[in-house]
Amino acid sequence: MTKRMDILVPKEESFGHETGFERLIKADVRRAGREVLKALEKWGMMSQAQVEGLVFGGKMTEEKRVNLFFNGAYAGKFDAPGYKVLKRLRAAEMVRLHGFANASLYALTGRGHAYMIQQDISQIPGRRLSVAPSMVPHEMLVGGIGLVISALLGLPVSTEFERYVRSRYAKGGARLNGMLLPDLWISDDAQPKAVEVERTMKDFERYRRLWTDYRTGLPRNAVVLYITAWPNGQEAILSRARELLMDFIYVSSIEDFQKSMGTCPFVGYLGGEIRLEKRPIARSHHPYQTPGLERGNALRGELR
Repeated sequence: MTKRMDILVPKEESFGHETGFERLIKADVRRAGREVLKALEKWGMMSQAQVEGLVFGGKMTEEKRVNLFFNGAYAGKFDAPGYKVLKRLRAAEMVRLHGFANASLYALTGRGHAYMIQQDISQIPGRRLSVAPSMVPHEMLVGGIGLVISALLGLPVSTEFERYVRSRYAKGGARLNGMLLPDLWISDDAQPKAVEVERTMKDFERYRRLWTDYRTGLPRNAVVLYITAWPNGQEAILSRARELLMDFIYVSSIEDFQKSMGTCPFVGYLGGEIRLEKRPIARSHHPYQTPGLERGNALRGELR
């Protein structure tokens, strides 16, 4: 969905021998620290559980990683490797902990992002500054879904924030008012996929406008996958799609998505279904090569 993003583009900052990230080298967490910084740059704001599952979950079962991605409880929180690295990154003023009524989320600081740029490990020309308290549950849910798609299924996925920031640096300038910004975007040569996460039902007119924009702006063969998080959400979205004749809309529930670890069927009102197929984990494309998804570009390629 299109909405204003709070971003900041850092200026260059110098680092002395004993300042910033260099303090982490003595603690022998340089590599892990860099991976945490890269994760925060991509996903914007993350809980400790999500950091544990993404950066330090290589030897965990997939079930445990999914539990962490969706901020499930786990033992040994303060002895976990992610907590220790995040604590050192905070001491080095590379990350900041934002406290909300229902969550505590980590985000990059200007110093952390400037270090990434200096070390040539940054992939996004901006960083997430904040999130409205009312949007925290939605942001955490979108993050969990994106982590499953990326880390477990091995699919190339980009966030709304990534595409918004990149559009500001697109060659020739960006037309932000003409962009479609779904919560997540899955690049696929055969069938690109927009992912929309719905925690509540919206009014009829809002769906009509949005889906009309999708119909004219989606790349060829693209579909929109809805993940609903309220009772009977699938039926409600399918009913709207049937009424508006939007055959590119497919729906699943967050319960089915979590239980299947992302491989559940997404169903259309005509009875067809789409499943996300697991692929070998591959390195992502450099994000500066990602164009915006604009209305009217259906015949001009996909958002990669």
